[in-house]
Amino acid sequence: MTTHQHDERTATGCAVVEALYGSLAQGDVTTLLAGLDERIEWVVPPGLHYGGTYRGREQVLENVFSRFVTEWQDFTVAPAEIMRAGDRIVALGHYSATNLATGKPMRTRFVHIWRLREGVPVHFETVLDTHTMVAAM
Repeated sequence: MTTHQHDERTATGCAVVEALYGSLAQGDVTTLLAGLDERIEWVVPPGLHYGGTYRGREQVLENVFSRFVTEWQDFTVAPAEIMRAGDRIVALGHYSATNLATGKPMRTRFVHIWRLREGVPVHFETVLDTHTMVAAM
């Protein structure tokens, strides 16, 4: 994974986001959620059946992360690049998994947009090709 760091604020924001991805890669959703603001706003595109805007760690757990384990095998979030873009941290990467109901594999690119306040994520949005995910379901 490439991380672009130009100043202390960027380095800190990128390091926070990179640590969250590290927790997720280890399957440690509890640590990932603890690293988010308790009132995080989490946006998933409406093209997915669980698309919507979720507020707070519990809604994110119920509506996003718990769905990964019930709908997908080996769901992977693999950021390839993390960089600062204005007041946001942006991650580019791929999702991949196999759908449990159909057995079809899926791999699609994503853009994640993070906003941090005092080093803590307060907003997250994923932008992806929802068609690729839906086609595997």
